[in-house]
Amino acid sequence: MYMNKKIIAAGLALSTIGLSAASVQAKKITSSAQAEKLATKYVKGATVLFTEEDNDDGMHVYGVDLKKGSKKYELVYKASNGKLIEYKWEKTNYKRNNKRMSEKEIRSLAEKKIKNATITETDYDSDDAEYEVEMIGKNKKYELNYSSGGELVSYKWEKF
Repeated sequence: MYMNKKIIAAGLALSTIGLSAASVQAKKITSSAQAEKLATKYVKGATVLFTEEDNDDGMHVYGVDLKKGSKKYELVYKASNGKLIEYKWEKTNYKRNNKRMSEKEIRSLAEKKIKNATITETDYDSDDAEYEVEMIGKNKKYELNYSSGGELVSYKWEKF
């Protein structure tokens, strides 16, 4: 009876290891179709515009461009493990207004949007009438663009 328990325990251990290896393998992206499926799960209801397989600084990646409503999205996945390493959206159509918030007000909006991150730079682009706010978090870099009136018009993060 003791021997049977050992065999059963060994079998369970091997099957668990096998499942783990299989699930890790399943996360690897080997085609544009897999990357598109992940991206449309992340941005539900979006339409795929373009998918590109690329080599980014020696890392095999898949980039997927999507559109949903008035936003365009760009998602980048690491092919070896299927992890999302970069996410960006931008509004394709928004109303500009003549109101101009202060840099302090824009920084406050950014801090509320991204908690536990530090603002590293804030710039105002007078040509686009937009503020760009760069922030650093635990393992991500963020870029937020606000209209001069305080509307968030683009958002990006990437892992480092």
